[in-house]
Amino acid sequence: MHLLHIDSSARTAGSLTRQLSAEYVAAWQAKHPQGTVTHRDVARDTPNLVSTDWITGVFGPAEAHTAESKEAVEASEVLIREVEAADVLVLGVPTYNFGVPASFKAWIDQVCMAGRTFAYDENGPRGLLSGKKVVVVRSSGSDFGTPASAPMDFYGPYLRGVLGFLGITDVEFIAVHGNTPEQIEAAVRKGSVAIAASLSAAA
Repeated sequence: MHLLHIDSSARTAGSLTRQLSAEYVAAWQAKHPQGTVTHRDVARDTPNLVSTDWITGVFGPAEAHTAESKEAVEASEVLIREVEAADVLVLGVPTYNFGVPASFKAWIDQVCMAGRTFAYDENGPRGLLSGKKVVVVRSSGSDFGTPASAPMDFYGPYLRGVLGFLGITDVEFIAVHGNTPEQIEAAVRKGSVAIAASLSAAA
């Protein structure tokens, strides 16, 4: 078993997603002592944005390829191969302005590559990354499960949609929220209980 752990919080201290996703990974390792883990921090090492070179390298004819376009595609290949190698992905992703952080969106844009992680046939799009489990550790100030906040939740539907497009439909969200110290303390306790339940259910 191999696990890919992605961190994306801009906070290096006091981040609930960093704390709880690390807790999940540690518990997973205790359960799978022979398992291996790859960690990538996209906040500290942000993937390239989609560029003209990337588009040329992915979609352009061979004669249009340049050293720059090949380099852009190879940077994507590194990230794609990490996902392909993983049985489980643990994504620590805070909520920024009702969506995912820009650094995490950049990672998604690099991983979504026609012919590598999805393809089109006579039936339409087909994801090529099926058979993987994704656990999303999400934090937010507001509770997006309430009727008042739910219409502004572009995070959950987006992640489910894009992961499903890649063929990953086994997606679990561990969501915590809070602003005050008391709320954050309660959120950590809630997250720990959810982590234990998630790993127990996977037994």
